[in-house]
Amino acid sequence: MLVILTRIVFLILIICIITSLWKSSGGDKKNLISKLLLVFSIILLILAFYAPDSPVGAVVFRFLGFVFKPLGFSIVLLIYATTLISSGGIKAPAPTLIITALIVLIISSTPVFAFWIAQQAEEDAIEAISTSACCERTADAIVLLGQGTTQPQIPDRIQIQLTDTAERIIYAAQLYKRGLAPYVIVSAGPRIEDDSNTVEAADIKKVLVELGVPRRAIILESDGSTLRLSAIETREILDEKGLEPVVILVTSAPQIRRASLAFADLEMKVIPAPTDFNTLHPYGEYSRRFSLADFVPRAESLLLTTKVWEEYLALFYYYLRGWLAPGF
Repeated sequence: MLVILTRIVFLILIICIITSLWKSSGGDKKNLISKLLLVFSIILLILAFYAPDSPVGAVVFRFLGFVFKPLGFSIVLLIYATTLISSGGIKAPAPTLIITALIVLIISSTPVFAFWIAQQAEEDAIEAISTSACCERTADAIVLLGQGTTQPQIPDRIQIQLTDTAERIIYAAQLYKRGLAPYVIVSAGPRIEDDSNTVEAADIKKVLVELGVPRRAIILESDGSTLRLSAIETREILDEKGLEPVVILVTSAPQIRRASLAFADLEMKVIPAPTDFNTLHPYGEYSRRFSLADFVPRAESLLLTTKVWEEYLALFYYYLRGWLAPGF
């Protein structure tokens, strides 16, 4: 009921915005073109909402994701402000837009804020570790969400290079060696940014083998370009092999909530095993102590804030689509 109510409120808000933009156009030829562009934009938004995996939907989603991120939002405000600057001076609300853009950039780039927002996102992961006993309970498979954990192996590189989120690969190998599951399902689709369109799951398998996981125990799921597709394909693999739908889910700490609820929505029992933490426990023995330097903006802090904000946006989208099990 709450999901339906949220959808209705969100739809009403979108309709109000579209109506306002439509009324702002007049009846001349120039504004007629603006109306046609508005209608075209609405069609693209609908396509992106219901078909985010399509080529057009993916492009629209990337653009919207950029606009709603701190850096993208600030750039849009600054671009709009420049259109209000002429030889006669600066028209309102250009000064307000410039100040707002600077405030957004400064706050989102401050280590204190980035650490705080990341900590809020990772509290669920901390709770999952303390309540699920992820390192003791057994399952029929370990599911490794590995999208973005490796870089493509090109001729100039003799080895597979790992990214800053590759800790989950090592963690999945450790869980397998503890005998917690007989299989490791590697979910990672084609690299969109790679011209050769290589499948990342195959590279992750090579790394797992080097870490001591037998080839026979590794199952590749190479269609999971999104979390939703990963959950769907994983459920199909479990059913095909006659395995119980009980999995140990390995992914980053900020993503563990959305991932667990998305898998649970397909009637899988999830044992969360989060990793790739960005913060420390706020009330633990090793809680972080801030210094004066943590109030000075940094590029790394902007990146962390952006990653967490992306996850919040994705969580809200999954909620609107009804792809999350009850518990959101």
